[in-house]
Amino acid sequence: MKNKLFRVPLIAAFGTMIFLYLIGDIFSVSFLAFKIFQNKHLENGLTQTTEIALLPIGIGLVVGFVVERSIKARGK
Repeated sequence: MKNKLFRVPLIAAFGTMIFLYLIGDIFSVSFLAFKIFQNKHLENGLTQTTEIALLPIGIGLVVGFVVERSIKARGK
C-alpha cells in the first residue's frame, strides 16, 4: 500500500504534465507550451532561450494531490 501511495500519484502528476505540454506543443497553445529557441546570434555564437509554461506543472501537482487523497480514502 505504501509503494502504491507514492507511485500512482507521481505517475498521474507527471503524465498530466507531459500530456498538457504535448497538447500545447501540437496545437501551439502558448500557456501550455515548452519552447527552446537557439536563434539569437551574439559575438560568441548562439544563445539558447527557454520558455516554460507553469500551468501544466500546477495542474499536474493538483492531479497528483487528488489521486493521493482518493487512494487514502479508499484504503480506510
